[in-house]
Amino acid sequence: MVLQLNEAEAEKFVEKVNFEKMNGLVPVVVQDSSNDKVLTQAFMNKETLQLTLTKGKMHYWSRTRKRIWLKGEESGHHSLLQNAILDCDNDAILFKVQQIGACCHTGQETCFHNPVIAEKERLVDARIIERIFEVIVDRIKNPTEKSYVSKLHRKGEDAVLQKIGEETTELVLAAKANRPKEIVHEATDILFFILVLLAQKNLKLQEIFKQLEHRHQEKTR
Repeated sequence: MVLQLNEAEAEKFVEKVNFEKMNGLVPVVVQDSSNDKVLTQAFMNKETLQLTLTKGKMHYWSRTRKRIWLKGEESGHHSLLQNAILDCDNDAILFKVQQIGACCHTGQETCFHNPVIAEKERLVDARIIERIFEVIVDRIKNPTEKSYVSKLHRKGEDAVLQKIGEETTELVLAAKANRPKEIVHEATDILFFILVLLAQKNLKLQEIFKQLEHRHQEKTR
């Protein structure tokens, strides 16, 4: 879930940071917690750090525009805070986030996309589920006109349940007809709408993982 501290908790963290070395600023590195990619490097002052920790979205200090800017304030590609980690000298911070959309202004997933030696593309793993769930939660808390999740949420729980029912029937039909691509497609749809339902019910995705782990331990004991 998105990390949001209260004012006192945030101030306690801010007080640990050494802003003196760079005249009131600290460098920050932002990493996508769903795939470990380094997304960007930026700078913060005390105010933007406080905002980031309390709002749960990345805020930076723009050295060129001389102002605070919320990541995604124009594009909607917000960085949802998962954790903040100080380095050994307390003068740099690593932030782990769930990224909505592209991080780089060029449209690339990460600002670091110009390697000297070409790297192998990483395979998508199960962490994509957590990433999508965080986006769904954000779209429910902060609805937008363009968001399908926001529109679906406004229709109410019954609309989501209907979608789950429809997609389940389509999955059964695809499986009976032995159509692999359709099976994957319909299973993905079901998973998506289940995530929406969990978010509507204010249930944490971690509860599903815990239940799976519990069942696994029971069966393999």
